[in-house]
Amino acid sequence: KSVADSLQSALRRRQAEWADGASDEAIASWLQQHVGTVHTFQGKQSETVCFVMGGASAGARSWAGSRPNLINVAVTRACRRLYVIGDRSAWSATVFGRQLAQALPLIN
Repeated sequence: KSVADSLQSALRRRQAEWADGASDEAIASWLQQHVGTVHTFQGKQSETVCFVMGGASAGARSWAGSRPNLINVAVTRACRRLYVIGDRSAWSATVFGRQLAQALPLIN
């Protein structure tokens, strides 16, 4: 949840770069519909999903990477593109993160 909240805050601070002229209400609505936790999007789909696989601690990465349902929900929301953001060497060291890393090309 803290990552989603931080991303929403960052997008609000830089809204002139991506939503210039949009009302505060429209931006708030967009953020609520498009930025959240994996659980927020369960049952929904999107053309592109940016999955932040990380966390500030090894414990958070381990927790996320040890739950196949969490990764499955994130991956199956993406209709066309899936981007996994984070320290690949850290999240790919987890059981299910390793499988995810093997399935995804590395983009620098």
